[in-house]
Amino acid sequence: MLHPRPECRRPVVETGNDTDRKRRWPSAWAPAALAVGLLAGWLPPAGAADDPSSGAANATGAAGFIHVGERDLQKVIDEAPPHSTVLCDPNRPMTLSVPVRIAKPLTLRGLNARLPARLGGTPLVVVTAQDVSITDFELTGNGDSVSQDERAPLMMIGAGGFHVERGRFFNGSKDGLNVSTNAGDGRDIVGGVIRDIVGREVIRDTVSISGSGSDGASTGGRVRNVLVDNVRCYRSAKRGCVEVSDGTDHVTVRKVYAEDSVYGVDVQDHGQAFQTNRHVTIEDVFALRCKHALRTNNVPIGHACLTVRDITAQACAEPVQISNTDQVSLYNVRVIDHKGKGRPVYLRNCRGVSVRDVAIENSDHEGPAVLLEDCDAALLDGLILRGDVARLTGAVSYRIRTDRAYTGLRISNVLAPGWADAGILLEIADGKKGTLSDYLVSGNLARVTDRIRGPRGLIANNLP
Repeated sequence: MLHPRPECRRPVVETGNDTDRKRRWPSAWAPAALAVGLLAGWLPPAGAADDPSSGAANATGAAGFIHVGERDLQKVIDEAPPHSTVLCDPNRPMTLSVPVRIAKPLTLRGLNARLPARLGGTPLVVVTAQDVSITDFELTGNGDSVSQDERAPLMMIGAGGFHVERGRFFNGSKDGLNVSTNAGDGRDIVGGVIRDIVGREVIRDTVSISGSGSDGASTGGRVRNVLVDNVRCYRSAKRGCVEVSDGTDHVTVRKVYAEDSVYGVDVQDHGQAFQTNRHVTIEDVFALRCKHALRTNNVPIGHACLTVRDITAQACAEPVQISNTDQVSLYNVRVIDHKGKGRPVYLRNCRGVSVRDVAIENSDHEGPAVLLEDCDAALLDGLILRGDVARLTGAVSYRIRTDRAYTGLRISNVLAPGWADAGILLEIADGKKGTLSDYLVSGNLARVTDRIRGPRGLIANNLP
């Protein structure tokens, strides 16, 4: 039988006799055990238990945990050393008539604050410093008593390296959270994480990522390298769950749920040349009874590199609308119970388009299921129609409405057999002189009608 080495055995300390014994860790191990406890969050920092009203920020100014208690929150934040953690009691709601301003790196946890009725143009929290974390919070606005002329976001962030997590926004007159260079010094906002956020009756966006802001006041600042993860919104009257807009780079938005709102996600601009959005990734969006699951409300100013995947739109009027963007990838789209005049999937004025694996189940739209309009170098690979789709006029329509020359269209794996008219239609709008060349429509279970008849076009191996 093997026995552990003597130095690995837990020591037994005698306390009187052989039957009255207890085990304890040797004193030499105590510092290591204490360090593990502090790192894991099991133990409060030194001093926190002794004086919870002042926390661990001691006379030397060392950062630590600071309990606000009944003191003035702004004063506590102003006096806290950088990188402190300021702890509010989430069960002690406070009404604020002026915003809490954070101008140093620190963590604010547990804030439960609301605006008084009829106070317009006032956020609850404004962040102008790098490396600020705000977690486990609840912010309530006054959107039901303030006009849209006096709207304001509940939280504004104007510097990078931020973390906003586990928060809830209610009744905001504008956005729940607005990340914008206009909220800071106008320089780029680089790096940030927004995670586990819920918005209810927030009139505009629950989360807004906005480079220059809608007023176009900034001409240089952009928002870059930001992750938005797991955001839900309910009953947003004028906007939706997440907005990415007005000058952004490398923004990822994932796990979005929107209900009874205008949209799940919008990638947009306000018409200024410097407000391009590039390298935006959107994935795992579910929109229920919204106008859009995804839209790009933009103008052609150089937007590029938009990747969208895993989109489900149920009972939405215009489920997927993408425009004025180069290098668009749209994968795995499900449109369910579509009603209204809006097109189920519509792409316009895009170049370098790849659309794959689209399913439309039940639609009363009197038009094509997928419309590609004025799109260059477009690929559509995989479309299936299910359920009640009798009012659709076809599966796919490729339409030219300009006088420009287009090339490189490829359409395959469209399942729409038995259509009396064209399941796949290629056409040019009346009076337009646009052209299409070098295109291939092949491998479809659909009737194909080519009214363009451009050079080097091949229509083959399709079963009507």
